Amino acid sequence: MRNNKNGITRGLVVGASGTIGSAVARSLAPAAESLVLHYHRNRQAVEDFCRTAALEKGRCHLLGEDLTREEGCRRLVSEAVRLMKGIDFIAICHGGVQWKHWENLVWSDWEEIFKEHCMSSFTLAKEVLEYMKEQRRGRIVYLSSISPKYAGSPKSLHYAAAKAALETAMKGLAREAAPFGVCVNGVRAGFVMTPQQTAGRNEGEIRARIEKIPLGRAGRAEEVAGAFAYLLSAEAAFVTGTIIEVAGGD
Repeated sequence: MRNNKNGITRGLVVGASGTIGSAVARSLAPAAESLVLHYHRNRQAVEDFCRTAALEKGRCHLLGEDLTREEGCRRLVSEAVRLMKGIDFIAICHGGVQWKHWENLVWSDWEEIFKEHCMSSFTLAKEVLEYMKEQRRGRIVYLSSISPKYAGSPKSLHYAAAKAALETAMKGLAREAAPFGVCVNGVRAGFVMTPQQTAGRNEGEIRARIEKIPLGRAGRAEEVAGAFAYLLSAEAAFVTGTIIEVAGGD
């Protein structure tokens, strides 16, 4: 952020067209020197964000990329660094929930979910780390889910497995990045009323899911974004290898 004594001012928000990614971008925009907002297909969403957030010309850049391919991840980071003339942080918020009962899962379902949630996120972090190592500072924050805690539901077992794999890989990366002054952390989001979450459940299932949350309500994207903002702040300079849960006690 502009007044961040650690110099964390230029960043890439991956999945900025989504509900949580957009909230993360909105929480960071006021203080960021420069932001690159990534989208896959929904460019209109990030264009609308830039307009409503009233970002000055030159502070907001939009990049579309398919992150299910390794070259797409590399291109995104390379172009973001070029546009901002460096990079201080990355907030990795992309990926959806693919609801499918475990009995109906096939090989390609596993490939797709692991590419989307584990392989692409780790590749993005690895690519960014090469730049951060040179400047000996930086932050990497990724979005996880409460699902690994309970091994998912019968319709999201593969999703939970991919997120669990991501958390393990990123915890190892945090150890490797620490000597270079780079902090790697995650945010575990609980049940948030996003289109992706509600698409796989009927009204009764949504109600039953919310009843399991100790605080008795669904979370809000802005609350998840608050954890990202903290992990990218000067106050979190001594936090790494950590996962913050924003799940209402779930």
